Amino acid sequence: MGVVAATLVNWNVEWATPRSWRSPEILNRIEQHKPDIICLTETHVGLLSRDGHVITSRADYGYKVKEERRKVLLLSREPGEQVDDVGSDMMPPGRFVSGVTRTSEGPMTVMGVCIPWADSRVRGTAVKRMRWEDHRQYLDGLSDVLDRIPVERLILVGDFNQRIQQGGRVPAEVRTALQAVVGSRMTIATAGLGFRGRRSIDHVALGSDLTAEYLGAISNLGGERRLSDHFGVVAGLSAGIK
Repeated sequence: MGVVAATLVNWNVEWATPRSWRSPEILNRIEQHKPDIICLTETHVGLLSRDGHVITSRADYGYKVKEERRKVLLLSREPGEQVDDVGSDMMPPGRFVSGVTRTSEGPMTVMGVCIPWADSRVRGTAVKRMRWEDHRQYLDGLSDVLDRIPVERLILVGDFNQRIQQGGRVPAEVRTALQAVVGSRMTIATAGLGFRGRRSIDHVALGSDLTAEYLGAISNLGGERRLSDHFGVVAGLSAGIK
């Protein structure tokens, strides 16, 4: 086993706010892992109370803007540099942010994503989409981003809205597109990760010189009510040639 250079937590917290009954336990479960990097999706900008440096996606993600909501938030112990909250003009808006953070093994690029779900902007917006249209368009834009940057020391993390190698209700061409865009360039370390019989749709993908030394699920169960409709993911990452 290599030396863990960074511990990462990734969790879709289903719009938990600082005043939500869910938030103290969500934060407690995150802090148990003492993460160096946190990626939250469908979150509130004021949710994390710990010290660190925060970068977020833009507030407008194609629906009515709620200023404190963000589709993606990244927190790191060290400041984020070369911050990008657009990615590609091909992407549906407000679902991307990236930055370079320092670790014990040198700088790493962390790219946070929230790939649209099947029914993104199908209803409730002036812009009308077909099912999976925003998802496919986002993957096209993500491919454009990954074509322009080196994948070494790159962490791609967030809500992919797909279970890897499990069909379910995802059309075959959509599964193939995710594999072509991400799986052909990077290792999706969380492809087989599950919790209580459910595979994760929240993922951590790694460049060729990064390795997941350990992976685990963070329970979303909170007594009679769940903390989120997603369980969380924790990963210990090391740097070096595989």
